[in-house]
Amino acid sequence: MTDDTSTPSQGDVPEDPFDLLGIEPQFDLDLEKMRARVRRRLASCHPDMCLDPVQQADATRMSARLNEARDLLENDERRANLLHARLGGPSARMDGSLPPDFLMEILDIRMRLEQAIENHDLVESSALKSWAMGERARLRSEVAAGLERMADGEDLGASVRGHLNIWRYIERMLSQLDSMVDESGESG
Repeated sequence: MTDDTSTPSQGDVPEDPFDLLGIEPQFDLDLEKMRARVRRRLASCHPDMCLDPVQQADATRMSARLNEARDLLENDERRANLLHARLGGPSARMDGSLPPDFLMEILDIRMRLEQAIENHDLVESSALKSWAMGERARLRSEVAAGLERMADGEDLGASVRGHLNIWRYIERMLSQLDSMVDESGESG
């Protein structure tokens, strides 16, 4: 699988996770209900319940598909990208644009991040993580509202794609910060 986790390709996800799990496609999912549904489906198709090797192989494949669908839907950003594509919005590959003001801001943030990593500066990395977490929350809210409006028929695909592209940058930054904390032996 490639690093582009924001928009799965057809080969990565053979079917829509919402359809596979029989869940209404919406951004604000009840994750516990979704997980319970997956557990029930996994229990009903467990490979150990099959004596026939062909049925066992089919059950193993279905279990993998159910687990992958759960993993995709548990991740807010990936779920948003799935819904965006389902609603006809452009993929990140089709529209990777970012607002110029964001590019300037992220350039400064990236330089601060690189310096914090190089210097093992946990105070600066903590400040950057707080900023990124705030941005994640803001983007999550804006994307959720945009997806809702797209579902109501508004043509906001490009606008929501812009927010999703920024969100992907923020997620990568948070991943780097988590790696830095892991390497320092601290928890966070």
